[in-house]
Amino acid sequence: MRIRRVGSSPQKPNDPVEQNYLLKRSGEVIKDPVYYKLNGVINGGKKVGYIQIKEFNSLVKSSVEHAIVDLKNQGANAFVLDLRGNPGGAFQSAVNIASYFMNDSLAVSVVDSSSESMPFRTSKQDSIIPSNIPIAIWTDKGTASASEVLVGALHDNCRAVVMGDTTFGKGIIQAVYGLQDGSGLVLTVAKYVTPKGTSIQGVGILPDILSKLPPNLPGLRSDTSSIDFENSLFSNPICY
Repeated sequence: MRIRRVGSSPQKPNDPVEQNYLLKRSGEVIKDPVYYKLNGVINGGKKVGYIQIKEFNSLVKSSVEHAIVDLKNQGANAFVLDLRGNPGGAFQSAVNIASYFMNDSLAVSVVDSSSESMPFRTSKQDSIIPSNIPIAIWTDKGTASASEVLVGALHDNCRAVVMGDTTFGKGIIQAVYGLQDGSGLVLTVAKYVTPKGTSIQGVGILPDILSKLPPNLPGLRSDTSSIDFENSLFSNPICY
């Protein structure tokens, strides 16, 4: 980049009017938030496709779709979505991912301070997992915000069984307004409500099965051997 000093002549001897500068640009690298693997046959003859979603960033939608398709091609006939420790991210991504599991269904409602409700529905034709394939969602106290939107969408539509611990309970939308003195004002403008009418904020989503899950550590977190997909909850999920 070339910078020119205001004025037509140098201010000091040998001081150029124009000077070239080399600026280095740096940007944050967006990491793939999805890890997946196929686990061997367990109870009931299920081949379990394990998918961990670490956050909802700009790569998550395509990464989850790739994981599902690849696991199905490998023979997966049951799935685990691991949302433990997922702090959230892009709200719309959660709705988009819910579309992979169910068509044209209410995913969440955004309710403002005037009690006006705006529904968000899944796509009419994006589902890539048949409705007879069982889904388990793993949650903990670190499952928050957009993650809770996805949990609530699949749970309340009887599409998944929630296992683990109660989620964090971050279900509000806030806006930041700049003030003249340089400070900011944060206002809550709306909240997330699940399809069955549960307000997520401060409460979280209770699991259907309160259970101890594998440690959320590399090499251990993907162990799905303890899940009993023959449990009646997977054929008749609790969705109220």
